[in-house]
Amino acid sequence: MATSEASFKSPPMTPTSAPSSPQPTTSPLPLALPPPSTASLTPTTSSPSTPSPFYDDKPIEKCYKKEKQILFEFDQTVKEIRLQLNDQLKYLEQRIETQLAILAEIQEYFRRRADVELDYAKNLDNLHKQIGQRHRAQKARRETWSSQSITKLWDTVVQDTRMHVKYHTIMSDVCGKYMFDKFNEIVEDTRRMFTKCKAVGLASHEDIYKVLNELKSTMATYHQYQSESKQAEQKLRNIQQQMAKIKNVKKQKAMSKRVEKVISQS
Repeated sequence: MATSEASFKSPPMTPTSAPSSPQPTTSPLPLALPPPSTASLTPTTSSPSTPSPFYDDKPIEKCYKKEKQILFEFDQTVKEIRLQLNDQLKYLEQRIETQLAILAEIQEYFRRRADVELDYAKNLDNLHKQIGQRHRAQKARRETWSSQSITKLWDTVVQDTRMHVKYHTIMSDVCGKYMFDKFNEIVEDTRRMFTKCKAVGLASHEDIYKVLNELKSTMATYHQYQSESKQAEQKLRNIQQQMAKIKNVKKQKAMSKRVEKVISQS
């Protein structure tokens, strides 16, 4: 304080032409220093322009959108699986229809083949009968033909015609009865196999749908619990941040009070 008073004393007075009566000299009062501002002593903390919200929904919204996208993709995959399973049944039905159509054509072929073989056998039989009647009618004339070598060839052709009648009659019976009945059995077996395959396919599809529904329910429950966990974690993090901010504000207030106390004491 002594140095401040010395620095603020007025300069010495010079004598003037005024009357020479002595006047008492008084020392000027020292100038008071302005008190230091509390803002300069308190730590500078930049306060946010806008107060931060207590609960931030952005991370939760991102997590929710991601889970929603996962469930959407799962639903699309389930739809594709359902389409594939339905296509399997459709292809199975198309296959059995194609097989039955082919079997029907083969069966129709053998039926018509039996008719053709029977007609051919009848025609050959008529031809053989006509030749036999001619031989009997010309028996006296043909007695001299036995010495010719070509007569044996002609007799062989006639006998072969008779054998062909027998063979084609048997072939007609095989195609018309045995093959037709056999293909009827094949058609019945094919339809029975189709019924069993379709029943097994439907049962397996039901099991797959059941597993997919359980998986979807489990995924939805899992994502729900995960979302609740994320929300709880975010709330806890925000509460911790708010508590840290409150502690900092209390520390600043205590420091400013101590600074004001020191200033008031000085």
